[in-house]
Amino acid sequence: MSMHFEEALIGNTELSKDALTGERYIAMNRFKVRDGAGPKFEKRWADRTSRLASLPGFRFFTLLRRVEDFNVNYEDDGKFGNYVSITLWNDKDAFDAWRTGDAFKEAHGGGGITDFIKLLTTAIFILDGGPKPAFYDGLLPVQGQTLDVEAPGGWRKVESDGQSFINPDVYVVMNRFNIAPGQESSFEKIWTDRESSLKKYDGFVFFNMMRRDASKADDGYNYMSMTIWKNKEAFEVWKKDQGSSHGQSSSESSDKPKIDMKKVIGKPPRPVFYEGKLALMSAEGA
Repeated sequence: MSMHFEEALIGNTELSKDALTGERYIAMNRFKVRDGAGPKFEKRWADRTSRLASLPGFRFFTLLRRVEDFNVNYEDDGKFGNYVSITLWNDKDAFDAWRTGDAFKEAHGGGGITDFIKLLTTAIFILDGGPKPAFYDGLLPVQGQTLDVEAPGGWRKVESDGQSFINPDVYVVMNRFNIAPGQESSFEKIWTDRESSLKKYDGFVFFNMMRRDASKADDGYNYMSMTIWKNKEAFEVWKKDQGSSHGQSSSESSDKPKIDMKKVIGKPPRPVFYEGKLALMSAEGA
């Protein structure tokens, strides 16, 4: 299991002195779920034992299922999968305390060899390859409405039959950026200087700009914006106001930052849309 955290342990060794300080720490695991196995995969998450939401420093969790909305083509994503688990922490120290503590072992097979073998045996018929972790510094968080979800003991009690998809709690929009070497601080400043009006929209939950905590991103995207909405309809109201073809072409704010594409961005940003299941949120919000 330690190799899964190698990226986070090493971190991004090439940050400039002007880089923004992270205000959250984000752990993601990307899964390539076999065709038709989505409901079974979701059931494994619904049935798991976890006290995640009760842990110190926890802020937000959801299991994301990628959806083919707004005619976005995901063919190039290949091995990086169609499901993502994402957990937000106050900081990297809180994440480290979780990954080295008993709660992590409990949620990943119990720590015993019998539980671990059972976990692998059931996953092999659901996943096409192993999970691919990715870690991020969370920058410039904007908190909107909170989620009304109950998690007794730190985990949701959601019924799942393994045949149908679990109903989503949130709609999540991400935009992936490949920022040219040496232009990271310029990119961050553009977002720092923007004036967001997201909070005025009903159904807006949370925004974060995410900077990869690695010197080189395995998927080619070293920044990613994330906007969480209570549902797709709330996002579509915002999208209509922006008049944007993808709704997230360069910014999640209503006042889009003016970016010198050729100088700052290595290749065009790519949006991706998700339904979020089994969502958890701290009393402080995400």
